[in-house]
Amino acid sequence: MRNRLKFAAILLALTLVAAACGNDDDGGASSPEPVPAPTEAPTQAPAPEPDPTEAPTVAPTPAPEPAEAPSVALVVNQRAGDLGPIDDLVRGLERVEADFGADTTFIEATDPSTFETTLRNLANQGTDIIAVTFPPMQEAVTAVAPDFPDTRWIHVFGFEGGVDNLVSVGFDYYKGTYLAGILAGALSTSGTVGFVGGVSIPPLNADYNAFVAAAQTQDPDITGEAAFADSFEDPAKGRELGAALYDGGVEIIMTDAAATDLGVIQAAEEKGGYVIGGSENYFDSPAVIASVLLYWAQVLYDQVEHALSDNYTPGYVGAGVAEGGVDIVINPDFLANGPAEMVDIINATLDEIDEARSRITAGSLEVPFDPEL
Repeated sequence: MRNRLKFAAILLALTLVAAACGNDDDGGASSPEPVPAPTEAPTQAPAPEPDPTEAPTVAPTPAPEPAEAPSVALVVNQRAGDLGPIDDLVRGLERVEADFGADTTFIEATDPSTFETTLRNLANQGTDIIAVTFPPMQEAVTAVAPDFPDTRWIHVFGFEGGVDNLVSVGFDYYKGTYLAGILAGALSTSGTVGFVGGVSIPPLNADYNAFVAAAQTQDPDITGEAAFADSFEDPAKGRELGAALYDGGVEIIMTDAAATDLGVIQAAEEKGGYVIGGSENYFDSPAVIASVLLYWAQVLYDQVEHALSDNYTPGYVGAGVAEGGVDIVINPDFLANGPAEMVDIINATLDEIDEARSRITAGSLEVPFDPEL
């Protein structure tokens, strides 16, 4: 039976082949083509199951093009090496280079006649961010910045200039010298507190006036005596002015003169006087009771970071006592090794200083800005 079925299947296949081939053009019957033997499809090995312990193979994604490093310039109107604000700003610029990968430039422009040209040259080179220092550069930066709207400008210790691409940072340093005046007034036995500034300009005049006003909260009869060196870079002049004040009976001098401060400190050591330092801690000297610090490096770093961000907003930025940009710091070495009677007075005055700081921050204590001598 099985053989008959097999034979019938072969016969049917031959009949179908013959019908499909048909006749030749000459009417002769064509011979059927031989039927090829069926072939089996090649056996394909199944794909291996993925190993769950191995990371899947992913086609590599081309690395993105590296972002171009931002260019940041710092132009200062005083020389480096002042052991004060300029050196601290340089440290801030170094942090900018390290943390943001910035291409940085540092320029000392000590001749006012070169301010505007220096800024224009930097902007023409396509510098992304240009920071300048102190009130003497105000006129130059507000003149140049509008001509280069793609450059973002920072004026450290400046005033709001109404320029769309300029951030001016004001320290309200006089509120810090007010805190120093509380301490100086508590310590003074002569009834006179001294002040040595770099140049008599409105901000420094206000620093002196706030210092004396606070000293008078301790004793209304206290008077102040100010001297200005006409330079922020003349320790010899600072020593001369400091010596004259100490010889005149002043015990404590507040300094506000950058590198010139060093001469005042030297005079204090020679004359047996004391110093509350300005803007930099000179705590290696036994004559330095405290310093009113300005955090220059941090302010520069923060403003460059702001200028690099999508949230950049021009205008005036306060960096005073309330914002943490200015504060009085007591010399820990003086507390440990200074005259016992002075240390006792300092410790007894710290709460009053803390209260004044808190009230300045809250706005309930308004320290007047008095720029007149």
